[in-house]
Amino acid sequence: MPGTPELFTLHVTDSELTEFLDLVRLSKIGPSTYWNQHTDDGRFGISREWLVNAKETWLSEFNWRAHEDAINSVPNFKINLRDPEAGEVSIHFAALFSKRDDAVPILFLHGYPGSFLEFLPMMQLLAQKYTPETLPYHVIVPSLPDYGLSGGVGDQLEMSIERAARIMNQLMVELGFGDGYVAQGGDLGSMLARILSVEYEGCKALHVNMLHLNPGETPSPAASNNLSRDEEEHIKRSNAWQQTGFAYALEHATRPSTIGLVISTNPLALLGWIGEKYLEWTDPRHPLPLDTILATVTLYWFTSTFPRSLYHASLAKNVLAGIPHPITKSKPLGYSVFPYDMAFVPRAWARELYGNLVAYQRHEQGGHFGALEQPAALLSDVEEFVGMVRDNVWKGQ
Repeated sequence: MPGTPELFTLHVTDSELTEFLDLVRLSKIGPSTYWNQHTDDGRFGISREWLVNAKETWLSEFNWRAHEDAINSVPNFKINLRDPEAGEVSIHFAALFSKRDDAVPILFLHGYPGSFLEFLPMMQLLAQKYTPETLPYHVIVPSLPDYGLSGGVGDQLEMSIERAARIMNQLMVELGFGDGYVAQGGDLGSMLARILSVEYEGCKALHVNMLHLNPGETPSPAASNNLSRDEEEHIKRSNAWQQTGFAYALEHATRPSTIGLVISTNPLALLGWIGEKYLEWTDPRHPLPLDTILATVTLYWFTSTFPRSLYHASLAKNVLAGIPHPITKSKPLGYSVFPYDMAFVPRAWARELYGNLVAYQRHEQGGHFGALEQPAALLSDVEEFVGMVRDNVWKGQ
């Protein structure tokens, strides 16, 4: 029945796992070409050598059962929610519930091509630091609608970021947190959190680790001239990515049926398409382990996530059309900057354009997947921000 969370244990059957490995083994890798042999700067995408090595590792070393154990080491749940358009929607979430009466609910929202796995390192840090009796937060980490272990709106209704945000707010309402929670996210998760901060009273504060300016949000010459060397370099990287790394989003946004069907044909196609982002969007000085990338792609495969998840790219069409994306200008805003993320707003610009900005932290390491690359740093930022929010928003409640 709607509104009743049930404990969930992830287990891929032996037959599903065997079929998956057979598909990996039988999937063909394309021939050597000029482009896949000249990828040192990333301009042509992944190298053939990387894909060959990843395939061999997938078959000989990768241990999906170990990742299942890690996932199941934290409490997982499923809940059926009632959506006014889609009807009943099944949502998966991992959670750490506090026994404290004054615990602040935090909704952690992943992005594309991510999953709730991004937040497992942070959840493990919290479990080591606190007990249920001392944990200052209720930590809610869902699989976004039509991602991973969550369901969606079906095949007769198009998922949108607005619908996804509504479902995420409904999750918090059904869990008893509708009176007040903090929304945190990066990538698509940051966009959903921004909508929550504007459209839903229950979202009391917003923390993001990706931020971009809307049309009309233009910094003054004084703010534009007040940039550090690191910020100038970050802007150069961001501008270069917009010129050379944005095509995937246009394909997702304009031909989701075609790309969804093609990438779903075999695991290596999925790995090539998604793995590229985990190579390009992370801090090149501290690359993610291949095992981490394979875990995410394997979860995508077992859950048929990719063809369902492409609603994230509607943002690309909005950006090209000059349509602004909602963001609160009144509720407390926190922003964590990682130097190799693509979207970026310098400190002086953020302070000038967002009068509600109460926390801005710039880190020396990390990229687009902040929770996965630098879990301790992001967790520290969120804890500091929530401490400020607790005093300013929840005081007296």
